Amino acid sequence: MLLLFLTRLFLLISLTQPQQKILIQDLKTELDQTEDVTRKIELYCELSKVHKSINPKTTISYGNKAVALAQKAGDDKLLAQAYNETGSGHYLLGDIDKAVQFYYMALRIREKLGDPSDLSASYNNIGNVYADQHNHKEALPLYKKSLSLATTAQDTLRMSSALSNIGGVYLDQGKYDLALVYYREALPIQEGLDDKQGILISLINIGEAYNGKNDYQTALTYFNKAHQIANNLGSPHDEVYVLRGKAESYLKAGKYEKALDNALASMELAKAYEGKYVLKENAAILDRIYAAMGNYEMAHHYLTLHMAYNDSLHNERAADRIAQERVKYETAQKDKENLLLRAEQELNLRKLEQRSIVQYFTVALLLLVCAMAYVFFRGRQHQSRINKLLTQKNELIMHKNEALNQHQKALTEQAQQLNIQKEKLTQLNTIKDKLFSVIAHDLRGPLVALKGLLHVMAMGKVPADKQEGLFNSLVKGQQNVLWMLDNLFDWARAQMEGFEADPKPLPLRELADENIRLLQPVASSKDIVLENKIDPNLTGCADKEMVRLVLRNLISNGIKFCKAGDTVTLTAKLKNDFVLVSVKDTGIGITQEVQKKLFGGSSYSSRGTANEKGSGLGLALCKDFVEHNGGSIWVESMPGKGSTFLFTLPHTVKAEEDEDEINTPPSPEETEEKTAEQLQLA
Repeated sequence: MLLLFLTRLFLLISLTQPQQKILIQDLKTELDQTEDVTRKIELYCELSKVHKSINPKTTISYGNKAVALAQKAGDDKLLAQAYNETGSGHYLLGDIDKAVQFYYMALRIREKLGDPSDLSASYNNIGNVYADQHNHKEALPLYKKSLSLATTAQDTLRMSSALSNIGGVYLDQGKYDLALVYYREALPIQEGLDDKQGILISLINIGEAYNGKNDYQTALTYFNKAHQIANNLGSPHDEVYVLRGKAESYLKAGKYEKALDNALASMELAKAYEGKYVLKENAAILDRIYAAMGNYEMAHHYLTLHMAYNDSLHNERAADRIAQERVKYETAQKDKENLLLRAEQELNLRKLEQRSIVQYFTVALLLLVCAMAYVFFRGRQHQSRINKLLTQKNELIMHKNEALNQHQKALTEQAQQLNIQKEKLTQLNTIKDKLFSVIAHDLRGPLVALKGLLHVMAMGKVPADKQEGLFNSLVKGQQNVLWMLDNLFDWARAQMEGFEADPKPLPLRELADENIRLLQPVASSKDIVLENKIDPNLTGCADKEMVRLVLRNLISNGIKFCKAGDTVTLTAKLKNDFVLVSVKDTGIGITQEVQKKLFGGSSYSSRGTANEKGSGLGLALCKDFVEHNGGSIWVESMPGKGSTFLFTLPHTVKAEEDEDEINTPPSPEETEEKTAEQLQLA
């Protein structure tokens, strides 16, 4: 009965018999194919583990192969696992001497590695050996240490093993209720892992506990559940315990025949793998069954068999071997502690030496710091005196620099003023030169011609038939001079500072008609047609006088470069928030090179189709006036295909400008200035 709960550790998640065969075959196939040494060790350990519930001798065989290969590879973790599996095989066969030897070898390696899960397994296995010797005082602390390590590692499988084994100790002590507490705590963990093997063993253990309480009916319920799982798993090792437990229940119930059948079946299965513990327990229950049935001869036979197995398992050699291994283990632990103590003493001595050196160094450092502090203090005093002198000199220099900066600033301002005045003078000088150039060149010629005509007419030397032609020439010359003077004065006024546009809504068609009437005689003299196609309802917003001059110059320019039969057409249209005005002629056109000079800063003039001259100010003046009113002007032309001059004007006055014009009456000075301008234009 005792071996049942001790074997839990060696069995992992359960497999059915067909699954075990498939798994074993797969492991063997992979073992034959792999060349990796580490993987071979792992496969030997897996094969050793799988055979625990089938044939412990095979477990030992694969375990020894794993040990040899792990020692050769120098892999401590796998060597400890191989020792553990080999010890489990010996334990299942009842060879306690060798089992203890392998368990302690595994423990020594695992303590070096420090893996809590592996340590839990080793402590659990050694606890099993003490429990088998009925040394519960030593077994129970080892099981609880195994449980603590498994909990730390969160290894639920080993937690359930430790709980089952703790319950087994209490079961062996006859504390059945306390044993049931631990068994029932282990069972849910196993069910959560779907650990069929673990569930099977917990059911058997609970049945054993109820047998101990003489509640054989409840015990049989648990044994029957366990028997069904054992058959499904195909595990003869577990079936041995189930049948023996049922035999115990039937014996307590007085059903001797059923008890005998189950006990004999358990005995036959136990003989298959020669488990001494199982054979001993089965012999004991058969002795009791035959004695209850009155068959004392068979009872004596099984009692003798029981004693033989018992002597084989519990001889002094096994106990001595356990004691020897424990002494070796404890001696190794003490040697380790002694080494640690010696190392600690040496470390303390070194710390004392280092502390003395640090103290000497600290004292020397303090003295050095004090010396440096004194030198620094004296240096600071000297530096303070020098800094004070430097500060006084710096203040004096700063005062002088400030005076120099102020003087330099005044000079800079004067230089800026001089530059501004220079620019103004240069600009005025340029205007003056331009005015004198126009007056001397462009005005002198027409005036000299007028003077000659008037002198001839005054002398009465002009025939009557030619007087009308001379009068027309005088009128035409006088008109050209007036237009030239208008352009000249407007251009000069545009160059002055403070010149600004006076934007107001204005009818564009009326302005165009006014200029066409003014220029119609000139156009008629060259047989040129003037057309006004501007919409009467279309208005722009600009300075009326400026726009009148722009239109007059553009129409005059179109007439100048047209031949007889050509046409000058005025059109306008609304585009976004602007009015686009165009003056198109069908004249001789303009080359690209000349187009670049038309709106430049310098004046440019060329003779018309009738050899007309110009001042070169007209288009420049148009550009200034258009831009003053917020618009732009450009030309589109090709030689031989005429020219189109286009300019834009705002369509409406901005709200803020309208409000200012409505609310702010013109000042007397502005009225006088506008009157003066109108007089000059007149």
